[in-house]
Amino acid sequence: MKTCFLTINKSKFALSLATLMAMATCANASENLAEALQASTLGATVFSYYDMDSTEYFPPASRTNRIREHIGGLGAELRFLTGSHYGFKLGLTAQGLVNFGPSKAAKDYFAYDWNGEGVALSEAYLGYENEYIDFKIGRQYYNSKYTGLVPPLVATNTDVGYKEAFEGVSARIKLDSIDTIIGLADFWKFAGRSSAVTGGDHGAPRFKDRVVIGGFGPYGYEFDNIFNSFVEYRGPQGLNFTIAYANVSGLEYDDALNSKGDINFYHAAVGYKSPVLFENANVGAIFMYKGSRTNGSLKENFDFNGNFYVGMVGLYNAYGFDLAYAYSTVSKNQMALQGVGNDCGAPTATPIYGPFLFMNFAGMNLHKFSAGYDFSNVGAEGLRLDADYWYGKQHNGSNVRSGGLHGQAPGTRIDVEGWDVQVSYKVPAVKGLKLSAIYETMDRKLKFTGGGSNGKTTDEELWLRASYDFDILK
Repeated sequence: MKTCFLTINKSKFALSLATLMAMATCANASENLAEALQASTLGATVFSYYDMDSTEYFPPASRTNRIREHIGGLGAELRFLTGSHYGFKLGLTAQGLVNFGPSKAAKDYFAYDWNGEGVALSEAYLGYENEYIDFKIGRQYYNSKYTGLVPPLVATNTDVGYKEAFEGVSARIKLDSIDTIIGLADFWKFAGRSSAVTGGDHGAPRFKDRVVIGGFGPYGYEFDNIFNSFVEYRGPQGLNFTIAYANVSGLEYDDALNSKGDINFYHAAVGYKSPVLFENANVGAIFMYKGSRTNGSLKENFDFNGNFYVGMVGLYNAYGFDLAYAYSTVSKNQMALQGVGNDCGAPTATPIYGPFLFMNFAGMNLHKFSAGYDFSNVGAEGLRLDADYWYGKQHNGSNVRSGGLHGQAPGTRIDVEGWDVQVSYKVPAVKGLKLSAIYETMDRKLKFTGGGSNGKTTDEELWLRASYDFDILK
């Protein structure tokens, strides 16, 4: 892929600028620098995990094409953040993973999520923060559940062994007087959940000019730049509004036609949380739009210019219970790409299969019912149970140019039905220790748009995880 001089040197420029800024501030007040270093934090997370995945691929399952694989291992994350020095901070985060001797088949099967032994320097940034702006330059997690910020179009996934990360610059402008946050970012490299995601071997993630697109599968494609922007308003009356725009330029979709083009992502959402109705219960609702638009040969060869609409209403914290219903629908003949990275979801996404396996297919109408209970209401502090049930129909099906994950066969559609259960326990006796389990199963029924069916396949997956967070310097 040809790039200009500035694109080639962005990474070196970012690191050089960060170094110069740090040297300039350090030279002015060494005694303050010593205080900043003394105020540094050093935290860690260690975890163990197990994943069982049983998948029966299209065409419909038989005894010869059923796959059941297992993988497990140990992981760790080490986080270092200096104290503030004239508003500047230096952040470093390393991640590591080792597996418990999986089979060769399991290594290949989990190549894009769990199989990534080694160590990665996932964050290395210089940040600046005051009451108006939060700025970072370098490698960083971005808009993830880990950071507590989840604007919808570009986001770090945190669910498996390695957290995804981006390299570039980002800024959040805080307008507290009008309850508004403005976000801007420009990224030129990405590190996925394993090295295989960006074209490497089965090792730890590496930063490359390849990125995951929500709807294109689990691996990355070459790109030039990722631009992200959003405006979020959180009003005092329980109302919040978000609008966002993102662009991935020069993306090379590795298909037989060598398609290339830009992808534009659009998002708008309105949410509402009512005052307390009884005890601590309240009603919440969110209505969301997402859309994707492409150009170049990417537009000429595929139908990825779709619209996605979703709404959810729920009753929360009603004597410990949460109850919710969500519905989403997609354009009849156009698939709706969701965003950049694996964490760009929506209320009808599922905890393991996520938002990309069927939610955003052309013509998909999806219903999801959710229920949860916090057992601290009956004295079991830290214990929570959640469950979901969903079903959906892809009404018009795929055509020659559009469809599902990496080329759903033309003239076909699927019906989906599934459920999941999630249990988490924050152990009160050991601060920072959390145990969790997720089981998810789904039936996919393949149908022909001209009539008839070609059978049903079943997917199931089980995740077990134990993690421990602690501060090293305390």
